[in-house]
Amino acid sequence: MERLGSWDALPPWAVLSGFFKWAYRQGLIETNPMARIEPPQRQRAEDLDVVTLSGADVRRMFDACQSWHDLLCLSTLAYLGPRRTAASNLRLRDVDLERGLIRFREKGRRVIAKPIPVEFAQLLRAAIDAGAIGSSPDSYVIPMIRKQRKAGDRDSRILLYGVKRLAKRAGIDAAHVHAVRAAFAVEFLETHPGEREALQRLMGHNKADTTEIYLRRLNKERAMESVRDLSWGSPFGAFVEKAPTRIELVCEALQASA
Repeated sequence: MERLGSWDALPPWAVLSGFFKWAYRQGLIETNPMARIEPPQRQRAEDLDVVTLSGADVRRMFDACQSWHDLLCLSTLAYLGPRRTAASNLRLRDVDLERGLIRFREKGRRVIAKPIPVEFAQLLRAAIDAGAIGSSPDSYVIPMIRKQRKAGDRDSRILLYGVKRLAKRAGIDAAHVHAVRAAFAVEFLETHPGEREALQRLMGHNKADTTEIYLRRLNKERAMESVRDLSWGSPFGAFVEKAPTRIELVCEALQASA
């Protein structure tokens, strides 16, 4: 087990604590060895070293799209910010282009109807006209790459693999569906300042605090931006002009060793 303060250590701690508590109550052991061991502290969400995507990263991924599957996968996530399973299970019957609404089945079997962004609506119409999205109401909005073998909802990891392929193609080290969802949250707030309640509804969060987790990292980064104009008035430009080049340093070293 790694350091005790790690959130990764909590599941083993919980298992051991629950087991020994049960054994003590059943009279199988005389003392509970976990009684004096404190649970590990959970690291704050905004302090976690998580995978993040900038707006520029998402645009590079759009440029890397090579198929309707790529484009519809990334667009559904980037324009509306649904969770992975909700996006994976999105069907044509959930799309109402006349009213400009789209329905996602999110956590807890909640159905969230979201307005469709104009650009995404245009993409959906083009995909339907091109036959990329089947005509059946049960057709997936994000098309299958291969024929589905099992009945019912498909494995949502199809989106995870799709995002990872796009990221690799775009030269981005790491990316996953949740990182695109977080990028959606940041992009929405940057283009609609102050509309945090609207973002909360779009993200499907019951509590505003959950939405804030996505934004605290952004706020912390912005708070440090003012350091960029710090100046000591040092003549670095003149120093750089007078500084010897790497070739000159190598020549001097060779002459000194001769």
